[in-house]
Amino acid sequence: MTMKSLAVCLLGLGLCALSFVPFVLAQADSSAPAPQQPTFRAGANYVRVDMYATENGQPVEDIKAEELDLHEDGVPQTIETFEHIVVRAAGPQETRIEPNTVAESRQMATDARARVLVIFLDTYHTQLGSSARMRLPLTRFLDRVLGPDDLVALMTPEMAATDLTFARKTTVISNIMQEEWWGRRSRLTDRDPEEEMYEACYGAATSNNGVASEMLARRREKLTFDALEDLIVHLRGLREERKAVITVTEGWRLFTEDRNLARNTGGQQPPVTSPVGIRGGRLGVGRQGNATGVDMLECDADRNALASLDHERRLRDIEDAANRANVTFYPVYAQGLTPFDAPIGPERPPPPSIDSANLNARQNSLRELAENTDGTAVIGTNDIERGLRRIAADLSSYYLLGYYSTNTKLDGRFRNIEVKLKRSGVQVRARRGYRGLTAEDVLNAASPASPAPAAARSLAVVVNPRAQFRIRTSGWTSGEGATAAAWIVGELDYTTRKDLAWSAGATADVTVVAASGMEVTSASVEIPATDGSFSIRVPAEGGIAPGEYAVRVRVRPNGDAGLPVADTARLIIAEKPSSLGEPVMWRRGPSTGPKYMMTADPRFTRLERVRFEMATSTAGPATGRMLDRLGRPMQIPVQLTEKPDPSGSFRWIVAEAVLAPLAPGDYAIVVTLADGKQTAGFKIVP
Repeated sequence: MTMKSLAVCLLGLGLCALSFVPFVLAQADSSAPAPQQPTFRAGANYVRVDMYATENGQPVEDIKAEELDLHEDGVPQTIETFEHIVVRAAGPQETRIEPNTVAESRQMATDARARVLVIFLDTYHTQLGSSARMRLPLTRFLDRVLGPDDLVALMTPEMAATDLTFARKTTVISNIMQEEWWGRRSRLTDRDPEEEMYEACYGAATSNNGVASEMLARRREKLTFDALEDLIVHLRGLREERKAVITVTEGWRLFTEDRNLARNTGGQQPPVTSPVGIRGGRLGVGRQGNATGVDMLECDADRNALASLDHERRLRDIEDAANRANVTFYPVYAQGLTPFDAPIGPERPPPPSIDSANLNARQNSLRELAENTDGTAVIGTNDIERGLRRIAADLSSYYLLGYYSTNTKLDGRFRNIEVKLKRSGVQVRARRGYRGLTAEDVLNAASPASPAPAAARSLAVVVNPRAQFRIRTSGWTSGEGATAAAWIVGELDYTTRKDLAWSAGATADVTVVAASGMEVTSASVEIPATDGSFSIRVPAEGGIAPGEYAVRVRVRPNGDAGLPVADTARLIIAEKPSSLGEPVMWRRGPSTGPKYMMTADPRFTRLERVRFEMATSTAGPATGRMLDRLGRPMQIPVQLTEKPDPSGSFRWIVAEAVLAPLAPGDYAIVVTLADGKQTAGFKIVP
C-alpha cells in the first residue's frame, strides 16, 4: 500500500479494513448505575481547564476542588465546576456510536469528556523496520486506552490537518497499522518529485558531495514541522480541552543555518541541452538524470532556503503554539534501544562521533517536545508497550475545571493559567493558558444567533439545542443621515431557567464593542424570574454608525452569583439605508401567558403564536406572507399591523401568525414595504 493510498484509507476509515483483527477488550460494568454528570456551562468568558495529577507516576483520584488554587495572569479565579473524569473501559466495537461524516466527527470531538487523540506517524523520520516494530504496540495501545466516548485520528506529514477524520473504529485503524509498513527514512525507492530533482541537480544522495542528501534531510524535517504546525492550528479550533498527539518518530536533528550548503553546488553545472519531462504540469527532470537550466534555478533557490533553516527556534515555536492550543505531545522513539542513529545502508553511515551526536540530537528533541507540552516521551527502551502503558495511565484519569475569567477584555492576549494543589508529593499538570478573544474573532465567528443581512439568509433555521443562553441581534439603518440603531435580545434556555439558582431572576451585563475594540455601550439589565429574557436598544437614544460590532452578554442568577452564563454574538448593521429593519422576534403561548415576550430562540410549538416587528420610517402599507423551507408561498394568513415607537421618530411593522396549522419543520415570514424586504425564519418543533 502506498502513502497516497494510506492517506485515502485514513480519510475513509471504513473502506480499508484489510483483515479482521480480534481484540480482547475490557468490558464496562453495565450493572453499575451511571453517575449523573454535571452540565458544563458555556460562553465566551467561560474557560475550561483539564488537570492531570500524579504521584510516583500513578494517577491521583481523590482531589477535591477546595484543595486547588487557580490563577489567571496572577489573579485568583473562582472554580465554578469541578469533575473527575475516569475513562470507561473500551467496550465492543458495535456498542460505540460512530460519526458518519467529517463534520459529525468534529462535533463529537467538542465533548469535554471525550478524549481526542491523534496518532502522528512521522513517515519521513521512521525506518521501515521501526514502523513494523511499532504496529503491534500501537494497536494494543489503542485497544487499551480508548473508551467508548474517545475519538482518534491518524495523520502523516503527507496529509493536511483538515483531512483528519476522527472516529471510534479502532478495528479499522488497527488493521491499517497491521498491514502498512509506513516508514520512509532511508528508502531510496520512495522519492517524491522534488527529491528526484535534487538528485538530478546535485548528484545522487549516496554520492560523496552530500548536497542532495543534506537537502533531502532538511526538506523532510521541514515538511514534518509544517505538518505539526498545521495539526496544532486545526486542533486549536476543534475544542478548548486537551488534545493528545502520539508522535511516532525517530526524532529530528534540528537543522540550523549552514553557510557551506548555501555556497556548495555539488560541482554540478546546468547542461546546455537535456531531455525534458513533464511532472505536475511543469518542466521537470529528464530520464537521464540531468537537470534543465530552469530546474537548476529552482534547485539553487531551494538549496539557499533550506540552508537558512533554524529548526531549534522552530521547535520552540511549535511548543509555544501547542501550549496555547492545549495540545500535549507524547513522542515515541520508534527505533527502540539502539546505539546508532543511521542504518548500515544503503547510504554510507557517518563517522561514529557524528552518528552519536545525531542520535542525541534526535532523542533530545523528543524529550524537549514532551517536557515543554506536559507530555511523556518513550525513549531508550525496547519495551515500547510499557512506555505506551504509561501514556495510557496518564490519559485515563484527569480533572475538568471550569471558571469564568475575571478578564472580560476583547484584547486577544495570551492569558496564563496556573493551578496549584494544597497537597505535598503530588505533581499537577494543567492547561498553561489560552488566547483571549478579540472583537474581530467575534465578528468573524459564525453564529446562528446573529443572523446575516436578510438577503444572505437561508430559510433553513440553525439552532443549538444545548445552548444555555442565546442572543439575537437586529439592526436598522434609517434614511436620515444613515444613522443606525440595534436591538439586542437575550434569553435563557427553558431548561436553564428551571434550575433553583435562577428562580429569583437574574442580571444581564451587556457590552457592545466596535471592530476597533472600542466600547460602544455597556448596561446592566434585570431579568424577572417569570420572563427569562431581556432586550435593550443600542444606543439607548440617538444612533450609531453602521458597521459590525461584537456583543458580549454575561448573565448572573440572583440566587447564586457564582453560576453565571455568558456568550458573544455578532451584530451587523448594513451601511445602506433600508425601509425595514431586521425583525425582532416575539412569542406568545403557554409559557408566556396572555402577553407577547421577546425571544432569541427561533423554536416554536404549534400551541404558540409568532410575531416579528421591523422598524421603519417609510410611509405606505406593508404586505406579508408565509413561506415553507423551499421559499414557496403557503396558505397560512399573516396578520399585519403597525404601532409607533415610544421615541416618536419611527414606527414598527408587526407581522403575526398562528402556528397551529403547521407541521414540524422550518418556515419563514417575508414582509415587503416599498423597496425593502425582510425574511424572518423560525422552526416548529414537536
